[in-house]
Amino acid sequence: MHPAVLSDAELLADCTRQALRCGGPGGQHAQRTASGVRLVHAASGLVVEADEHREAAANLRAALQRLRLLLACRLRGGSDPAWIRDLIVDGRLRCRPGAARWPAVAAVLLDALAAADGDHRAAAQRLGLSPTQLVRALCADPAVRRAADALRRGRPPLRP
Repeated sequence: MHPAVLSDAELLADCTRQALRCGGPGGQHAQRTASGVRLVHAASGLVVEADEHREAAANLRAALQRLRLLLACRLRGGSDPAWIRDLIVDGRLRCRPGAARWPAVAAVLLDALAAADGDHRAAAQRLGLSPTQLVRALCADPAVRRAADALRRGRPPLRP
């Protein structure tokens, strides 16, 4: 199973968690608490941080979402196209960056592109999407777009 779809508890079990003291705005409370979070994924060595919220719990949620997306962009294999079947309606994908399921969707899209040797038309056909919809989805998130372009192996970069 791809780590992008693990529950919060399962993903945290695979990580080292560190508290960070954060700079920036906050008035009298700035630098008083270690509300920032750094997660290090043990298996991959990937590191993410979140410190934009004043509450540690909110920063932890943000860090977990960033880690899921980073894992989706970097790790190939292990995703299941069935994860997104309910999100495809009339050849259109009904999920965008920022949605809770986006990292799992990105993992499926990138795995399909990798399996098709970078050919977006073949990947779209495998997923039941139109090629235009696949390209739009891959280009909707800058990190996913970079990962997709890296998988295209000598083909021109994707254009929305």
